[in-house]
Amino acid sequence: MMRMTTLKGLVLKESDSGESSKSICVLTAEQGVIYIYVRGGKKSSKTTSATQAFSYSTLCFEEKKNANGQVSRYLNSSEPVKLFYNIRLDAAKVALASYFSELLIYTGTEGEESNEVLRLALNSLYFLDEGKMDSDLLKCVFEFRLLCEIGMRPKLVGCAFCYKYEAEKMYFNFLEDRLECVDCCTNPESTNMMVLDKQLLHIVRFIALVEYERLFYFKVSERYTKKLNEFTERYVKYHLKHSFGSLDFYKMLK
Repeated sequence: MMRMTTLKGLVLKESDSGESSKSICVLTAEQGVIYIYVRGGKKSSKTTSATQAFSYSTLCFEEKKNANGQVSRYLNSSEPVKLFYNIRLDAAKVALASYFSELLIYTGTEGEESNEVLRLALNSLYFLDEGKMDSDLLKCVFEFRLLCEIGMRPKLVGCAFCYKYEAEKMYFNFLEDRLECVDCCTNPESTNMMVLDKQLLHIVRFIALVEYERLFYFKVSERYTKKLNEFTERYVKYHLKHSFGSLDFYKMLK
């Protein structure tokens, strides 16, 4: 059984397939993360720009389902919508965009509606491409909001026990995904805990809950960027339990 489908998608990764062809991993709003086979994709100039990593493109492809219900996709035609050209001119930007892609592939699911995740990815690449946000702050925003969007938003309303909204110092429990105030926290020295002062807690809540129209339009000091970076990286580590080589490379280039 075969059908023709046309979708817009963000190319996350290219992989060689034989001497002249390749496979692309694509994030779409309608089908989540999917793989499309590009015949002659390594040699054909017709599809090069639209099927390279970090390109947002309109992709027309054949979908074939075998007897076991498995779907294979073969590219028929493509047209670039946004290429994010400036990213390719800077090694650190390429490394950070690759980290975004790794996270999206690792957390992505085929067949699952991913409109908000795609929106986050496209906005993040736009701000990276244009240099409109500090790259370390952008990294924090992307990795934490991504986990929030895929169902891992922590409990941030207040202390999990007494419901205190804020204090000069509160603890975040990474194992339980919750806030604990100084009075209610029974094990503040635990490695699963991190102290959030009032300002850092405000930033974390903002990233997790604010509407997209405001998400990328804020600035914090270098000091708080470092604190936020510690929080978001630990959050990713606790939830995904996976290391990302592109993140290590990005840090090496900074």
